[in-house]
Amino acid sequence: MTKGEEMKNKVSIKNIKETIQADYVDGDIVIINNIRNLQKYWSVNNSQTLNVFSFVICTQGKIQINIMSKKIMIHPCEVLYCDPNTVINDYMMSPDFDATILCLSPHIVQSILYTNRHIWNHYFKISQNPILNIGEEGLSLFKYYCQLLVHRMNFPQHTYNKEAMYSLVSALLYDLLAELGSPETIKNDTQISQGDILFKRFIELLSKSEPKERSVAYYAEQLCITPKYLSSTVKKVSGKTAFEWINEFVIEDVKRQLSFSSKSIKEVADYLLFPNISFFGKYVRTHLGMSPTEFRRQIGKGYTEQ
Repeated sequence: MTKGEEMKNKVSIKNIKETIQADYVDGDIVIINNIRNLQKYWSVNNSQTLNVFSFVICTQGKIQINIMSKKIMIHPCEVLYCDPNTVINDYMMSPDFDATILCLSPHIVQSILYTNRHIWNHYFKISQNPILNIGEEGLSLFKYYCQLLVHRMNFPQHTYNKEAMYSLVSALLYDLLAELGSPETIKNDTQISQGDILFKRFIELLSKSEPKERSVAYYAEQLCITPKYLSSTVKKVSGKTAFEWINEFVIEDVKRQLSFSSKSIKEVADYLLFPNISFFGKYVRTHLGMSPTEFRRQIGKGYTEQ
């Protein structure tokens, strides 16, 4: 397989935007209401590796699809959930099959999960049981959310456009996860592996720490394991290394401090345990593509730095 073919077989927000006629698409969210658009891009026999969080909401008909070498059938009022790194292929759909597909970047899902540690209980349950029956009322609500998201993007763009879209997606996900039951019930009922348990403990430790250490060794010590074991387990469970997760959480702290605090850039760097403002600036530019000052200017905060 050539590099070009390999990239084509990776389903990301970017290549969806470039190849599929979606009803809505930005850097973090894709909504596809016409399932026939996908058939032009996805070959029945070719494997596709998802680099997005995906929700397929069946509205009529049915589809059989091979996911990670396991055949799954989806019926009306059922939602199929797929993690990033999921491999799909060999699908067959009924002539009347129709669905709405919502794809979310790891970034936007991370931003939502960051605010509520209990969601990880839902995450493990839905990862192990990827088909969720939401009933007629749930289907109607989900379709309304998707229509609202598409309708919202036709409004004039303003400073908080992306925040508004994020809020709508957050509400949609919370309503969807509510179908799984309470976090306490899920915690008691869901049987998860030792690797999943370690990953959950790592995420809980990472999310409640503030300011956050950026060393894998620090979290490994807190969990009484070696850094190598933590990294390999987290990679196996989530598809990302412990270091990548740390950076994602740290950059959320960075964005929050730059957006909502009155601290100077140096004070933010000190608070977040960066050794100096220069290192902090390089870190922010690496992960956000701009300097801390440029980020503040972009969000319209207009802070005057000392």
